[in-house]
Amino acid sequence: MFDKSANQLKTPIRFTKWMSTHIANDNKFGRRVFRYHPRSDAHSQRLCEFVLDDILSCCSLLREHVEKNIVAWGINANALFPNNKTKTLDLAIGEATDPVLVSDTRSPRRVSMDKIRLACEAKQCMTEHSKTKPRIFDELSSSHEIVHQGIPGAISCGIVVVNISREYASPTRQAKARGPLIMTAHRQPAAAEGIINHLKGLTMRKDGKGVGFDAFAVIVIDCDNLGECRLHLDPPAPEPGSPHHYEMFLKMISDAYTSRFS
Repeated sequence: MFDKSANQLKTPIRFTKWMSTHIANDNKFGRRVFRYHPRSDAHSQRLCEFVLDDILSCCSLLREHVEKNIVAWGINANALFPNNKTKTLDLAIGEATDPVLVSDTRSPRRVSMDKIRLACEAKQCMTEHSKTKPRIFDELSSSHEIVHQGIPGAISCGIVVVNISREYASPTRQAKARGPLIMTAHRQPAAAEGIINHLKGLTMRKDGKGVGFDAFAVIVIDCDNLGECRLHLDPPAPEPGSPHHYEMFLKMISDAYTSRFS
């Protein structure tokens, strides 16, 4: 059952606040000024941790299953599928292959599991929105295809953070270790709107049939990669009631888990 009393913007708010203080060290020049670095998965990991907390808050059945050690969760979890293929999932909930790893919500981040019940793919689009469109779309599409081809009853979901800042300091575009930072200009809100509309074309499935996402959300932030990050709630961010709004994302996951695993 979906718990409507939970704060449905908890993860977007928590992630934005975390980004405002996070330092993503640049190994090339050693600059410690960036909030995000494309060669680090720290952001995906933290986003998945926040999403997990929200799912557990909103879905009483899943919370019960975790407390009773019926399922475990993992960040960057190694999932074994019936075809004997293994895939690393950003966030996975299922039955751990090693019973020792089954514990409360603080179970180890990196676990191996089979009988996946939920898989979530987390992505970020911070700059070069047009170039990023095909890559993110293909990676998201392949993620739910792999999950549902292996385990049709599993819940497959995705979440993408899109940057709407007009300027951005990209760590990979800096030419010197010191001096003024090179800033990339973005045509906003057109750039963010373009990729958000593109991602709305991802396949969504109904009633757990076929191949596609069971839930998909977009979070929009304003981040120049140097200072404070802000959560952007105005268009082109998905509006409340939209199938890609974060609240609907949680409801779809909670409803799907309750109907499939009661």
